[in-house]
Amino acid sequence: MTAVRLRAYAIGATTALAVPVHLLGGGIGTLVRDPGPLPPARGDPTDAHRAALRMLQLLARAGLPWWRNTCLYRAVVECLVLRRYGVRSRVQLGVARPGEGSPISAHAWSTRENGGDPSLQTLRSLVVLR
Repeated sequence: MTAVRLRAYAIGATTALAVPVHLLGGGIGTLVRDPGPLPPARGDPTDAHRAALRMLQLLARAGLPWWRNTCLYRAVVECLVLRRYGVRSRVQLGVARPGEGSPISAHAWSTRENGGDPSLQTLRSLVVLR
């Protein structure tokens, strides 16, 4: 395993551990807004993102009350990893319009500047909170 890959896994794991701080400590406000200046883009965040999601799964399975494997936690961890790699990203929150019969009533996802946003077909019935 290369040093770059080990570093990515360490970034992913530590980012997953930091999610409750951002959610419970009021840091979600900084994640839904434009991040402002970021360090120059460096490297590929794919391995770090994969490691962060895996760590969230493990922490949620452990039954620890501060971590959950929900869309909000996954969106926050993706946003944090991307920002760490210098990619402009923010968390989007959406809620269903009353009476639209959406299968979900709220959803969170991460958007990024370079067009890596998720397919919005399933999100069309949601009102994005700003």
